[in-house]
Amino acid sequence: MKISIAGKGGSGKTTTAGLLARIYARKGYPVIAIDGDSNPSLGMMLGIPHDEMPEVPILSPDLLTEVVDDEGKKERVLTDTVENIVENYGLLAADGVRLLSMKRIDHAGKG
Repeated sequence: MKISIAGKGGSGKTTTAGLLARIYARKGYPVIAIDGDSNPSLGMMLGIPHDEMPEVPILSPDLLTEVVDDEGKKERVLTDTVENIVENYGLLAADGVRLLSMKRIDHAGKG
């Protein structure tokens, strides 16, 4: 099963995603939670202390590549298996949830 949580800012997406992830994990389901927010806080919702959040590995853009089939149709495909990606980039959180993070703001920029 795949569940995606989307909506406008401040609508409770992170809270909803974190609660669902932990509930399903407590019921024994394998759960991979992916935080795609540039200001990731799903990890804290999953029980990872704030000071440990910088240790969450960021998914490499090299994990996707574009291939073109014989008819010219473009498609993005993984360059590694899901199992290897989770093993190399996932951080074990509360209740057995594995957290993957796509982005993180490391420092403020100009502008």
